[in-house]
Amino acid sequence: MQTRGVASLRRAAAVTLVGAVLLVTGCAGGTAAPETSAPSPAASGSGAVVLDDSTTETLQAAFEEAFGSSGMPGATAYVQIGDDVWTSTLGVGDLETDEPFDPEAIVRIASNTKTFTATAVLQLVDEGRLSLDDTLDTFVPGITNGDTITVRNLLQMSSGIWEFSSDPDLLARWNADLNMPWTVDESIALMQGKPAQFAPGEKVVYTDSNYVLLGRILEEVTGMSAAEAITSMIIEPLGLSDTRFPAPGQSEVPDPHQQGYRPPAEELGDIEALQPVGDINPEVAWTAGNMTSTMADLVTWVTALADGELLSDELQAERLESERFDGQQINFGYGLGVVKLNDFIGHDGAIMGYSSVAMRDPEADATFVIVGNASTNSTTPTLDIFIAMLQQLYPEQLS
Repeated sequence: MQTRGVASLRRAAAVTLVGAVLLVTGCAGGTAAPETSAPSPAASGSGAVVLDDSTTETLQAAFEEAFGSSGMPGATAYVQIGDDVWTSTLGVGDLETDEPFDPEAIVRIASNTKTFTATAVLQLVDEGRLSLDDTLDTFVPGITNGDTITVRNLLQMSSGIWEFSSDPDLLARWNADLNMPWTVDESIALMQGKPAQFAPGEKVVYTDSNYVLLGRILEEVTGMSAAEAITSMIIEPLGLSDTRFPAPGQSEVPDPHQQGYRPPAEELGDIEALQPVGDINPEVAWTAGNMTSTMADLVTWVTALADGELLSDELQAERLESERFDGQQINFGYGLGVVKLNDFIGHDGAIMGYSSVAMRDPEADATFVIVGNASTNSTTPTLDIFIAMLQQLYPEQLS
């Protein structure tokens, strides 16, 4: 469940990133970005990266090396810089048929869902129907510190709320049956009365519970279901025709889709040992990570997200004021519903069967989107691929 994680049933993972400890709360686990022998990316006279032959060779080499160690059967990558675009697809979409990975197919996007949830909530703030200073207990009673936890705390992962997706009984049941009977009310009931992780505003720790509660607030304010609200407020206005927030009971990935896979243990490894993933109850990850989409729709979405197309300029600027995740040594943190790695804005996601990342630097007009068809709830192999590419083209972003 990611942000690596359920969006999912997942927890913050420690990641070694170019010599720095990167606590990717909710963002999937990662590995050190690989070295490649590819030529250095070309730059214009102003020092800006351009997608010429040398740069695309560098990207391809980084993609192939990182994909080769990812444990995924297939993946597709998209990089846009200015007016130029590079794409590449590797591997297969189905291990049984050996059909090539389809770059246009639908996949689960896991914690990338959080960016949709947050944007819908922020639209309500722009409309004056909700305030960032409203407290949680106005909408959901029974949560520890609910009288002081604000909407802003929820959006920025600074609420300190207990993580429902860490509950051992829930994890055991969900791992045994991904389509098990479960409701959002049960998730919230798990949170109620539990001790806080920390005082509101004290630190930033990636927690799926925040985004389940934001989904409930979205429903309370709009009078619509979360699926109806996100569809009418974001998906339809942006024309994201292959993106879906599933309603209860819509547990399948829409066609055409890639077969998703998970390993028998907690980490990806031998591709031959991967197990196919079928239906997943959308009520488990819900507004923290249950959506499906395509690479093309994610490109449109992360551009709108990072450039602030659906929010006022003032609120977009506030959204991008990120705080570092607890313990971070590099500028990696969370804004109001977005991951920020220095100048790159977006999110990543991992859920059983699928991994995705969508990141953009508006100033450089650079966008990266990668999707793949294997994951656990605590690893995001596409994030590793993104980091490998970033190290080659924009190494200063990793300092």
